[in-house]
Parts: sequence; structure tokens; C-alpha cells
Amino acid sequence: MAGSAVRHATFAKWLRRLPLFRAGPRDAQPLVIGNRRIYVLPTGFGLFIGIALAVLNLGSLNYNNNAALLLGFLVISLCNNALIGGHLALLGLKLRSQRPEPVFAGQPLELSVMVSPRGSEPRDFTLSHDTSESVFRLGAEPIITTLSLPTEKRGHLHIERVRIATLHPLGLARAWCTLNLQEQALVYPTPQGQDLNAYFSSAETGSGRQSRQHSDQPHHLRTYRSGDSRKQIAWKPSARTGSLQVREYEQGDADALLLDWNRLGHLDYETRISQLCLWVVQAEQRQRRFALNIPGLRVETGSGSEHRRHCLEALALLPHD
Repeated sequence: MAGSAVRHATFAKWLRRLPLFRAGPRDAQPLVIGNRRIYVLPTGFGLFIGIALAVLNLGSLNYNNNAALLLGFLVISLCNNALIGGHLALLGLKLRSQRPEPVFAGQPLELSVMVSPRGSEPRDFTLSHDTSESVFRLGAEPIITTLSLPTEKRGHLHIERVRIATLHPLGLARAWCTLNLQEQALVYPTPQGQDLNAYFSSAETGSGRQSRQHSDQPHHLRTYRSGDSRKQIAWKPSARTGSLQVREYEQGDADALLLDWNRLGHLDYETRISQLCLWVVQAEQRQRRFALNIPGLRVETGSGSEHRRHCLEALALLPHD
């Protein structure tokens, strides 16, 4: 079953390279599904029923059996209504995607889509992208369903489109519609390597006393930036100026770490990136100030979640070796 899904995904990727099957431009959101966006094709079970009905009708004509003919045409009319029912199940649905948050390579990327119904009748739908799919039941209230997309390498993950489909009402045909996302999700490098403390312990030896001597002496005030600790806010100057002011301490740069690409010459290209990624994560968790030096870019000393995001983004977008 898993091998079949992989083969189907590989064939779908090859098919999308052809001009006729490429995803169109990004859809304006929310997308309201109209008649021109819905496709309906029979399932395997539907094909079997179609062949059985064809045999039934041919045999009825051959033997001039009116009762069998009546039964055959009655079932054909029910199947036709099932095709129309699948089309109507999708018609009028409203889709809105939410921008996925960055993740580390190897972790699933969570893509959320809000689906709003047109009516109140409960129906089962499937949201899918390549090998990932989510089955949900939609009633009278909007629902947010999430796809877990696999990530293998750092950088941008391009999500062209997702598909919403249904087998409603009898499973004879699959009705589907595609939402062209053209979304760029960011995947950070995998954080792995030597622990931060183990690598920088010798460089910090002997500096603790000097740092403590200046820890209570503010060097200057600056405007508040996202990610700054509340303990650094100077409330009285902030009240005078009308904007948040943050204290910069003399020991800030003395205790700051330099995460330097050039000090990791013994590691290969991607391993260096993973090692620096681990140190960025650990430095932010331990509330350490740090700077990042990588080829073509130096991120100045800072701290907090915004500084961490900036550094991880820079590592993720480094050229591939």
C-alpha cells in the first residue's frame, strides 16, 4: 500500500511537469469552488458497476427481458444522480489556507486549510498533497484541517497546490477541486552536532569576574525590539519619551558568543550548517547574546526570538553545496 502511494506520488510529480498539468497562478483567497473548478471521474468500484450494468442491459436486450431492462435503467439513473451529488457536494465550498510556520528539516510541516460549508448536511472529504492526506467530516460549521508535509532538506519548500475530494454519496465517483497555493514555506537546517557549552566553555574561562563587575552598569538606552527581555526595559525613561526604552549593558558584548563559520573548518559544508543551527537554538534557549558569521553575511550581536529567527533563516537560505 505504501509502495503504491509512492509510485502514485512519483507519477503525479512527473505529470505536473507537463505544460498541460502545471498548477496555475495563485488563487485569490478565500476560494469559492465554482462549476468550472470541479472534476468528476468514476472510481474502481464505479467502473465495476458500469461494466455490470452494461452486461445486464445487453443480456436483457438479447433475451427481450423488459423487467431486467427496467432494473438496469433504474440503477443507471441512480448512478447518474450520484455523479451529480458528488459535484454538488463540492460546489460552493470556501477554502482558505494559512501560511505554514517554519520547521527544522526532518520535521513535518503543518499546512492548515479552513473549509467553510455551503449547507448543513454532514459529508466526508479528503484534503491531500502528494502522499499526505487528511480525512475530515464537514457539517454546518467551518473546520480547519491540517496536512503534515514531509521535509527532507533545508531551504524553501514549494507547495504548488492541494486537492479537496469527496466520494459522496455512493463512492461510485470521485469529485475533486484543486487549490493553487504557490506557497513558499521555509525549512530550517537540522540542528545537530556538539553541545554549545562543551565548545565554548574554554573561551569563557576567566571572563566571569570581569562581567559581573559591569553587570549592573547600563551602557546606553535604545529602542525596544521584539524579543528583548522585559527585565531590560527602562520604565522611567520610557515614560518620559513615550516609547519603550531598553538598557544595553557593558557586559553584553563581553559575554556575547560568536558563532563563526570559519572555526568549523574540520566539518563538511552541510554539517557546519547543522552545527551552527544547533548553537543558535541552544543560545536562544539559554538567553545568551550571540552573533553569527557565515559566508556572505554577518548577523550582529543580539538575542531573543526575532534574532533567532533571523539567524535560522540565514542558515536555511545558504546556497546548497
